[in-house]
Amino acid sequence: MKAAHLFAPLLLLWAGCSTGPVREKGYAHDLRMLENWTATRGDIKAIDLDYAGALDSGFVIPSRRQVPGGTFSFSFTVRDTTGKAQRFRYKLYYLNDTYKFAHAGADGAQHPLAHENFYGSWEHPTEGFRLTPSANEEGVTVKDVFRIRGDPRDQQEHRDANGRPARWSRNPRVGEYVFMVVVMPEEHLEKAALPAAISDISALEKGRYADPFWYWLNGPGSKDPKVQVLLAEERLQVRARPDLGAGIHITNEAPTNGTAFSTQCGTSAEISERAAFEQFIHYVDPSTRFENIPLIADVLANEYTPSDHDRYRCFFPADQMVALRPMTTTAPCATVISDPKKHSIALRNPASTYGNWRKENVGIISRHGLAYGKYSIKCKLTHLLNDSDMWVGLTNAIWLIYDGAPGGMRRPCEKDGYMANYYGGDTDQRVPSVAYSEIDFEILKTPAYCPDKSFPPSYPQQLALPDDRAAWVHSTSDVRTDHPGMVTVACTNWDMACHSPERFAVGCQPIEKDGSTFVSHRWDSNYRALTQKSEASDKELFGGDHYWFEIEWRPEEVIWRIGPELDQLRVVGYMDRSVTEISNVQMRLIVTQEYHNTRWWPGTPYDQGFIPFPSKDLVGEVLDVIIE
Repeated sequence: MKAAHLFAPLLLLWAGCSTGPVREKGYAHDLRMLENWTATRGDIKAIDLDYAGALDSGFVIPSRRQVPGGTFSFSFTVRDTTGKAQRFRYKLYYLNDTYKFAHAGADGAQHPLAHENFYGSWEHPTEGFRLTPSANEEGVTVKDVFRIRGDPRDQQEHRDANGRPARWSRNPRVGEYVFMVVVMPEEHLEKAALPAAISDISALEKGRYADPFWYWLNGPGSKDPKVQVLLAEERLQVRARPDLGAGIHITNEAPTNGTAFSTQCGTSAEISERAAFEQFIHYVDPSTRFENIPLIADVLANEYTPSDHDRYRCFFPADQMVALRPMTTTAPCATVISDPKKHSIALRNPASTYGNWRKENVGIISRHGLAYGKYSIKCKLTHLLNDSDMWVGLTNAIWLIYDGAPGGMRRPCEKDGYMANYYGGDTDQRVPSVAYSEIDFEILKTPAYCPDKSFPPSYPQQLALPDDRAAWVHSTSDVRTDHPGMVTVACTNWDMACHSPERFAVGCQPIEKDGSTFVSHRWDSNYRALTQKSEASDKELFGGDHYWFEIEWRPEEVIWRIGPELDQLRVVGYMDRSVTEISNVQMRLIVTQEYHNTRWWPGTPYDQGFIPFPSKDLVGEVLDVIIE
C-alpha cells in the first residue's frame, strides 16, 4: 500500500487535523509501513502482544520471537527536483490512535491533555532527523526500521528505585497505531528552527511534552511549505490475549505454605517467566468483620431458603455466633487452577468443615499493567442464587486496579484535589494527585435502584413470635419479593472524589448515552466512587456455558457491557469526564469470587452473617481474556 501526501481526503481519517497551505510536492512519496509484517485481522495488519519476558522489560512491538531482529521495516522514496543531488532529513513518529485525546483544543492550540497520548519515534528519543542518501531525479528508496516500546519518551518518573528505565511502567497501549514520516531538504532543517521537543521527544516545551502530531498536522509545522508529511495508509491493530493456561505465579507477599504448588502454579523462576496471572490475595480490612451462624449448608442445592435465613436472623442466640472476617488462602495454588489444555483458570471458594469455619475469597490478577483498552472477559462464574432465590453470599467481581508502577500517578485534580487514601474517612486530607484507581463490575443480590436521601429505608423490627411466620421477615425489601431470580450488576468508577468534573454531584444523577439513561449515585462529596446499578438474571449471567463481561476504558469515558457472546453485548453502565474523573494510570485485571460484609451494600435483603458456610466448593472459571 502506498502513503498519501497531506491531502484533505486522507485527513478525514485524522480527527482535528488541518492541511495548512499547499506544500512543495514531489520529492517524497510512496511510504510503505510494516513491510515485514503480513498478519491481519479483517482488512488491517494486526499483532498480539508477546508476553514472554515482558514483565521486566515491558512489551515491545514486535518482539524478537515475532520478527527477526525485533523491528518493523518501512521505506519511502525521495527525489531530487533541483539537480543538485540533495539529501533529505526525515523522522518517523507513531501514535496510538484509539486511546488518545484530540491533538488540538477548541482554540487550535495543542490540546491540554494531548501530551498524555502514547506516541514515539526512534529507539532513542533524543535522536532527531536522520539523513537520506543523495537523491536523483528518478528517486532513491530509503529503508529503515523501528519498534514500539514502553516509555518511548524515557521519562524520569518512569524509572525504578535504582534509576533504571522501567519500560513496563508505561507499556504500549492496545488499539490501532498510525504512522507518520516527516521529510524536508537537508539544508532546511536548520532554517526551520524546530522546537527541541519535536526533534527530541523526551524534551519539554513550556513545561510539558509536545505532541508531534499536533505540531505537524495542526500547528506551526503544518504551515511550512518546505516540509512534506507522509501519513501511512497502513495501520497496526495491537491486541493483548494473555494465556490463562500458562500458569499462575505466587508472589513473595503470599503465604509461604507451598503444599499446593505444582508445575502450573508456584514461585519457580520458570513459572514466573511464562505466567500472565498471579493468585490475588485480598487485603481484608477490619470493616469487613461480621458474625456468622455456625451452620454449614449447600445453598445452591436448595439446602437453605429465605425462610431459613429469616428464622435464624430472628431467633438464633447472638452469643453463639462465630466472629470472623472473610479469609484468604493459607495454601496458595490450592484454590486457583491453570489448565494448559483448556487455556483457562478455575477459581474455587473452598468448603468449610465444622470448627474450620471459612468464607474464603479467591481470585486472580494479571501481572502486566496497561493504560486503557476494551477488556473482554469470557467466564463462567458461580451461581449466586438457588431455586428459592436465596443468595449464596458471594459477589462475583471483574475489575481493574492501579498497578503501582513508577510514575503511575493520576493527572492532578484541579478542583479541591483527591481524597488521599482509599480507606480514609471524611477527615482524610485532599492531595493534588494519587495513584489509586479502580473500575469495577460487582454482581450480587442487592437493590438495583438508586437510593434516595432516606436510604437505607427503615424496616419493621422483628418480633420473637415463632408461630407467626410474618414476624420472621428481616426486611420487606421488594428486591426479594418482586424480583425473583434477579441479581444486581453494579458498575463503579473510583475517582477518589475529585470535584473537577463539571457535573460532579451527590445523590442520584442521570447521564444520557445513545438514547439510554444511566443513573449514577454518590453518597456525599467526599465519597470516592460513583456507581450505576441494573438488574440481570442470575441464570442468564451464570447458568450457561459462559458469559462475557466487558469494560471499555477510554481517556474520556468508561463503558460497561455484558452479553452471551461478543457480538451480543448490551451496555449496562456509562460514565464520562463530565461526571467523574477518568483514571489515566496503568491498571491490572482482577477476577474474584468474594464475600462482602453486607453493610457495604445498604438494602441488601440478606445478611451475610445469616448465610451458611459452604458445604461444597463454589467454583468459577475464567475462559478467555481479550484486551483491544
